[in-house]
Amino acid sequence: MKAKPKIALFQCQWCLYSESDQYWVDHKLPPSIHLTKTSCTGRINPLYILNAIQGGVDGVMISGCLPEKCHFKEGNLNALRQHDAFVNLLDYIGFERDRIRFVWLDLQDRGRIQQELSAFEAFLADLPPSKPLATRVSASIGGVND
Repeated sequence: MKAKPKIALFQCQWCLYSESDQYWVDHKLPPSIHLTKTSCTGRINPLYILNAIQGGVDGVMISGCLPEKCHFKEGNLNALRQHDAFVNLLDYIGFERDRIRFVWLDLQDRGRIQQELSAFEAFLADLPPSKPLATRVSASIGGVND
């Protein structure tokens, strides 16, 4: 049996309005999904995403408010612009851009986070395993070979 893909979920603390959805994310996420809450998707440093990728995740999902309903007015639009530039770096180091997904959630979207994560997990499961990144090089210390 194939192992479930590892997913890093970056979630804006304001985007899940439903108590049951927030409870599910806080307490019932599958062990293959690692949650990081942020004050806004616009506050996610691309280095956090790169760190998750270097740590071996198969995919990254960023969950935020609808652009016109951002708690911080334009934070999620800034995140999307930053993401568009960041995926060029990911291409360069060998991480497929399809392995990163933005999800905008609205007040009426009850149960959608579970559906989005399930669909993303299925998508990732159909891909070949992600390759180690070109940014990680095994180096010897002090000139001594391993």
